[in-house]
Amino acid sequence: MTGSKPKHHRPGTAVLPQGRARAEAILDAATSLLIEEGYARLSTRKIAARAGIRPGHLQYYYPTKLDVVRALLERYLARASLASEREVAADTDARDRVDLFLDAALRDQRRSDRARFFWELWALAARDTEIADAMQGFYRSYWRRLVGDLLATAPALGRPRAERRAALLIALLEGLTLFRGRGASRELPLPFLERELRELVRGLATETA
Repeated sequence: MTGSKPKHHRPGTAVLPQGRARAEAILDAATSLLIEEGYARLSTRKIAARAGIRPGHLQYYYPTKLDVVRALLERYLARASLASEREVAADTDARDRVDLFLDAALRDQRRSDRARFFWELWALAARDTEIADAMQGFYRSYWRRLVGDLLATAPALGRPRAERRAALLIALLEGLTLFRGRGASRELPLPFLERELRELVRGLATETA
């Protein structure tokens, strides 16, 4: 690059406009490598090669591979939150919100790359407090919105029960990635799984007894 050295980018800080495209290319490269090879085999050298830049240029933005992973996690969670909010906002019927939530979750689970990405991130969260905090923040927001959807769908649930059921719904869907998200040839043979899941979720979303 010419001119002044780019400022090192940390998650939560702004990237200079002239460096934004390069920062995005770095994060795109890191995401694909994380999915393909896992964190243990990830390196700044490989990320730089995939992004088409020199390792020294990468380090202007992210000095270590952990810095890269923190930034790509922040980007992914921000995009996921925005996409989810737009999808729910597209339908004003409160009774459809839980179905929209479920549809989005199941779409993600059909993508083996998305599942592998999150498996790697959860493994990292066990060792890195910043990643763990970012994941927790995302799921806290996710849970709060689902609590609101449950109350809009079935006000008789009451907030304490809606909070518990929202937590159960999220845990159920996240745990389901153990059975899915590995590609059709590696998934457990569970016919009609989605139909059963939808019936269970609708029951949790509406039953007040």
